[in-house]
Order: sequence, then C-alpha cells, then structure tokens
Amino acid sequence: MDPYQVQHRYAAYRDGQQIGPWAEGDQVELSTADAEWVNRDSPGTLLAAGGVIKAVADGPARQKPAGANRQHRGSPNRGK
Repeated sequence: MDPYQVQHRYAAYRDGQQIGPWAEGDQVELSTADAEWVNRDSPGTLLAAGGVIKAVADGPARQKPAGANRQHRGSPNRGK
C-alpha cells in the first residue's frame, strides 16, 4: 500500500465497498490498482508521493467530434 494525497473531495462505492469520503489534503494509503481506479473515476483526485497516477482508459474510444454540418456520420437516425 502506497501513500497518496487527496487533491479534492471524493467518495464512491466500488464492488459494494465504500471508498472515502475524503477531503482535500487528506493522506490515504491504497493499493496501486485502487488508486488507478479512483483516478479513472475522478481524474486528478490522488497524487502519489512521487507524482501523478496515470489513468488507464477502460472504455471504448471516444466518438469523433461532429463535422461542420453538426451531424455524426454513422449515427442512428432519430425516430427509428
């Protein structure tokens, strides 16, 4: 378990287990996996003793932004 500093208020539930509540400036000890999960859930929440934890993307890639005509190509039509 490594020490981390909380950068802003945070509380969550993960698999039925409560994480937090923490206030800004609190010192907490978490496993690396739990710390990475917290930073994926709320980026920038935890700061490791040696620097910032990288958040690994679990989900699908983001959709490309809409073009000049503001329509997403390949999107389902309304009303279907």
